[in-house]
Amino acid sequence: MERIGIAGLSLHDTDVGGLEKLSRPSPEYFEAFARQLADELAASELVLLNTCNRVEVIFARELGHLPTEQDRALAAAKLGLAENDVLRARLHLHTGREAVRYLFRVACSLDSVVLGEDQILAQTRDAYAKCERAGLVGRLLGTLFEHTFQVGKQVRTETELSRIPVSVVSLGLEEIAKRFEGQTPKVALVGAGEMAELVVVNAAEHGVKIARVANRTLSKAERLAAKCGAEASTIPELLAQPGQFDVVLTATSMPGYVFDRAALLRFGAQTPLGRAFLAVDLAVPRDIEPIDAPTVEVVDMEKLRASADTNRALRAAAAAQAEAIVERKLDSFTRRAAQAAINETIADMRSETETVFEKELAQLFTGKLAHIPPDDRRAIEHWARTAFGRVSHVPISAIKRLANDRSLFGPANNAEGAA
Repeated sequence: MERIGIAGLSLHDTDVGGLEKLSRPSPEYFEAFARQLADELAASELVLLNTCNRVEVIFARELGHLPTEQDRALAAAKLGLAENDVLRARLHLHTGREAVRYLFRVACSLDSVVLGEDQILAQTRDAYAKCERAGLVGRLLGTLFEHTFQVGKQVRTETELSRIPVSVVSLGLEEIAKRFEGQTPKVALVGAGEMAELVVVNAAEHGVKIARVANRTLSKAERLAAKCGAEASTIPELLAQPGQFDVVLTATSMPGYVFDRAALLRFGAQTPLGRAFLAVDLAVPRDIEPIDAPTVEVVDMEKLRASADTNRALRAAAAAQAEAIVERKLDSFTRRAAQAAINETIADMRSETETVFEKELAQLFTGKLAHIPPDDRRAIEHWARTAFGRVSHVPISAIKRLANDRSLFGPANNAEGAA
């Protein structure tokens, strides 16, 4: 367990602009990027968790080697942060037991911008699956993520966090419903990826009707539009049609602004309901250029984070239950990891001592005692094996007792960056 480390940045460490600075691999380059990260960190195992709200590198060292403070700098460099970038100091590094606790909390959405959001567990599973396919996951991280998924599922099942479905997507939809209460705005959804899928799935629950789905690839827009009875178009086609929509909700992975200042002013000049044009941005990097204009209102991740902070108070009791589950699972994982290490040590000890015993016994009977009768030889060998077994049992029993002493496996020292 002490060979595990986690380095990264989340919206708790920086703002949207800070996360936008990080180098993120495109889907087709993900495996190559993850392998390069593993090489840079000299990691035997690695999982890269890359979402809108965080970039986390979960890695494991070879036996006999531990994560060090230098890994923070190595990860920062690979993620595209220059040596003089102030974000380097904010990049966190967790190791050992604290790294395990941190990953458990992430998967349970206890570290999310929106406490209790329901996307992060699936995103963690997806990141693990990608890196497993790339051959970057071994026994250590495999066991860690198995426990991570278990605790995530347990929190969703046993606490109210799973029954209060508040996510960045739902907060964005709530913003639309709140501003157009009693009205039916024409809403355009830009993007057709995972986040856009969640918008379509949750829109009706919030009373939001999607009128148009736009995407770079028309076929993907058509597929998603069919799920919600919307029209489909490419993004350039949408941008060429100002005046037809009251709201745009963006969730793409495109570089640069999809809606720049000029486009926002065009769409804000006239809307079907005659109200200010509402632009809700769920993307990191941002899809929508910040603007201060009376005809346009932009709601980005920063504003959604403020709404999320208000909702956190409503989930305090459920969060406390979830934290208790995390601590119990952490204690269980720590004991199992310690027991596995002890079992491995005992097996090595037995193998080595038995090899030495057999070698010494053979030398004895081919050397000084080569002349003794067979019956005497068998008696001596029986005595020697019995005595050896009793003597070797003493240190093995002591090691097992130590493994069962839970006070020895409390929180480990860990290095953390400034939050």
